[in-house]
Amino acid sequence: MHLFRTSISASIFAIVISAPAMAQVNLGGMISGTDVDRIQELASAYGPVERRSDEDGVWVRGEMDGTIYTISFLNCDDNNQNCSSVQFRAWWESNGSHTVAAMNQWNRDRRFSAAYLDSRGNATIEFDVNLAGSVTAVNFDDTIQWWEAVLEQFKEMVIDPGFNGEEYTGTPSTPSAPATPALPGK
Repeated sequence: MHLFRTSISASIFAIVISAPAMAQVNLGGMISGTDVDRIQELASAYGPVERRSDEDGVWVRGEMDGTIYTISFLNCDDNNQNCSSVQFRAWWESNGSHTVAAMNQWNRDRRFSAAYLDSRGNATIEFDVNLAGSVTAVNFDDTIQWWEAVLEQFKEMVIDPGFNGEEYTGTPSTPSAPATPALPGK
């Protein structure tokens, strides 16, 4: 009985500790490809993020569970503004550990991402998001949860086995649906 109470107490403590961080993210309103600050804010609920820019425009660098990823703003006007989509991307320096066959198998089995070896042979995964006409913040937060699930499964089924000298032999499945976020005020 004492162990049960300790587990419950630890669970409640974890919820209380994480609640303030999640409460800071506003899930109200709409998100478009011009809302770099809001996209950065929503992504920050899943790990550290920072805004960066280069000759192609603004982008976001983030980290989830130890994996570095980027969010690029695409289909923009000539001033790199008014973008109609974003792309989540992560890559690993493969040093020959990952194969085209593993990427192809992943792509055959999965719906929400595209995997490939880049021009340097590095394992890469991308996740494209259409923002034309805007989406709700709740929808975009759900998209980030799907990205998190895709990253986790890609690491588990392709990246880690490749580094261990094993080949991906996955079975068709879609990542488990992320938990539905609570709407503000509920």
